[in-house]
Amino acid sequence: MQLRHQTALTSEDYVRQEYWRQASLDCCPLHPRGGCGFERHGTYARVEPAGMQIARWYCPTGHTTFSLLPDCLASRLPGSLDEVEQVVAIVEAKVAAGESIEKAAEKIRPDIELPGAVRWVRRRLAAVRMALLALVTLLPGQLGNEPRLGDVRKVLGRSMH
Repeated sequence: MQLRHQTALTSEDYVRQEYWRQASLDCCPLHPRGGCGFERHGTYARVEPAGMQIARWYCPTGHTTFSLLPDCLASRLPGSLDEVEQVVAIVEAKVAAGESIEKAAEKIRPDIELPGAVRWVRRRLAAVRMALLALVTLLPGQLGNEPRLGDVRKVLGRSMH
């Protein structure tokens, strides 16, 4: 199970500082009163960014591992949140300009065949749109009416960094 490792570090800073060594879980999420044998269970590597390690713990009673995923990384997708956001922003802009998702995917991922590039792009679009839909729904009228990154950015006065 992935849990949030709250940090303002970029993925590059997280790796450079080996910040996973600072990660800690005070108690087992399944057994907060203890007694389950909860203990640190090493780390696992993420492919991107290079050198990234994710701290994890194990509850033998619950047969469950817990990992602390830093805020800078995307859950269930390789890479950083910034990279995922950048892909979605590019695709939204290209689609708004009349291009298809397929054409945008072809330009973003020329290193792989088109069907794979389209799947790669759509996974990122789906994840971001789901998150934006939740935000727009939870804050009616405050973040616009459409679960689009560009629209929410405008309301927040934010641009890609």
